[in-house]
Amino acid sequence: MTNRTFRFRLRSSHRAPERATQDLVVEFLSDSGLWEPQQLSFSMPGFRIYLISLLLCQHFYLVANAREKAIPLQEVQADFNVTTSSEWIIASVEGAFRIRLDPGADPAEQPLASAEVMAFMEERMKLCPISKNLPESVSKTINVTSVA
Repeated sequence: MTNRTFRFRLRSSHRAPERATQDLVVEFLSDSGLWEPQQLSFSMPGFRIYLISLLLCQHFYLVANAREKAIPLQEVQADFNVTTSSEWIIASVEGAFRIRLDPGADPAEQPLASAEVMAFMEERMKLCPISKNLPESVSKTINVTSVA
């Protein structure tokens, strides 16, 4: 039996003062080896929509928790891989989220994106309803790091 791997990447920007998500781009690595921007449509395969929903739910929880912790996000980038069995049953989910802080933010607004804060956000991202509904047998790895 051959596993299938679905690869996505995400970029978003978050401008002051609201830090709301702007310029969100999700791309999918096609069978041709090219990254294709994803625009939800009726012709998109339903399983891909489900996987994009999983990625966007993770992103939503990351941004919401960064706002809660007063972390001045400037940008989020992510690589997101989902492996399934040949029968399309999800076996693993791996997300590597990288955040860039706004260098122009008020120093009082710039708490260090410490390992403790990153771990807090990773734990909170696990509360995403789509992630919570994955079976316990699915290996789930979500990492959040801060980049300069």
